[in-house]
Amino acid sequence: MILISVWEGAETRVNVAAYCDLWDIQGTVLLDESGAYARLLGVRGVPTNVLVDGSGVVRAFGLSNPEALGAEVETLIDDSREESSEPRPRHS
Repeated sequence: MILISVWEGAETRVNVAAYCDLWDIQGTVLLDESGAYARLLGVRGVPTNVLVDGSGVVRAFGLSNPEALGAEVETLIDDSREESSEPRPRHS
């Protein structure tokens, strides 16, 4: 799971680090400093977070509220657990 943070203005790295510390966000966080990825997604407001699953699929974006972000992360984790517990076809 990867979180991409879109943040405009001065000291973007410092602001994103402070946001992650404040809300105890751990793991991989990529910073879209140029906003190029945000433009591809149609993101207009910042700060904005983009949640990407292990396959590289964008699962959610616009999650600046920590509770909404946490809920989406939990859903992604639950979905991943369900997928890993499904029987896999055997190859002969």
